[in-house]
Parts: sequence; C-alpha cells; structure tokens
Amino acid sequence: MDNNFILMILMKKFNNMDIIKHIYDLYLIDKYFDKNINYKSIQLFKNRFINDIDKIDKIVKIIKPNYFNIINIKKLLLTDEITIKFLEKMPIIIKYLNYNYKNNKELILSICKKDETLIKYASNELKSDIDFIDKMIDIYPASIYYANKELKDNYDLALKAVNKDGDVIEYLSENLRNNNEIIIIAKKNNFNYFNLNH
Repeated sequence: MDNNFILMILMKKFNNMDIIKHIYDLYLIDKYFDKNINYKSIQLFKNRFINDIDKIDKIVKIIKPNYFNIINIKKLLLTDEITIKFLEKMPIIIKYLNYNYKNNKELILSICKKDETLIKYASNELKSDIDFIDKMIDIYPASIYYANKELKDNYDLALKAVNKDGDVIEYLSENLRNNNEIIIIAKKNNFNYFNLNH
C-alpha cells in the first residue's frame, strides 16, 4: 500500500493530528525497519525519527541483527545516545565503531558481559590496563589472551585466571606457564591443556 493512501485513511479516521502522526510513524517503522534496512530506512531515520527517542527505541527493538542490517546500522549511529542503544541490542557493532568507543572501559566491560569474545575489539590501551583485564577475567578468564605481554606475566592476574579456568595457562608468559604454583592450580581447574601438552 502506498504511504500517502495510509495517511489519507488515518486522517479520515482520526481528528487528532498527534494520534495520526503516531500511528503513521508506527506504520513506517514496521514497513521500513522490520526486515532489512535500506536507503529509504536510513533516510526516514535521519529525517523523521532522529529526534524522537521513543521511536528510536522502537526501531532498535524491531531491527533484526542480521549481517546486512549490522553493516547498515553504522549509517544510523548519528549520536552517542543512539550508538549506545544499538550496542545494547547488538554488541557486535563495536567492531565498526571508532576508537573512542573501543577505549571506553565501562562500555567494553558492559558489552563483554553479553558477548565476552568482543574483548578482541577493545583498544590496545585497555588491553594494557591491569584493572580492565582483572575485571575481564571475572567475565571471561581467557581474556588474559588479549592482555599485553606485561600483563600476561603478572602473577596475580595469572593466578586469578587459572583459578577460574586452568586451560588459560597456555596464554600466560613462558615464565608463568612454568611456575609450579600456577601449574598446580591450573591442573585442579581443567586438565585439557595438560592432557594435550604434557
């Protein structure tokens, strides 16, 4: 059905322009955002919905996180607020964002709680930050793999990681992989690494 025809029907049915606009907007959201995002979707978003947080929330909820949409969502990320809304639903879009997002400790920790493997998109500064890696080990012990060389040789981080998953011993520095205390604790928490390598 043509959009103008829908609008005409709504105008005949309702006297209140706010109600008409609201219903018409919902119709547009359903029509242009429910399947794959296209040029028309992007234009509607920029020209009609960009300043309407309620409608943006509806759009975020309705968009399906398929590959095609994730690639096109980049064109909708016009403000930090919108970007955060999309990140909450589809954390994988961090892959396409700029350095400021990838270097935001709280943001990366938050999205890694939904998908711990997204640590790979964290900035090098975060991967060198002992506090960040310490918190990431709580979420995902294998995060030590992404830590810089110095942190892979940090005894306290290594101890914490192998206490949660002994197999992460393979990601530690050679010095710590050969540390007797680390080996004993790692063996108590998982035998896969040792069965394959010793």
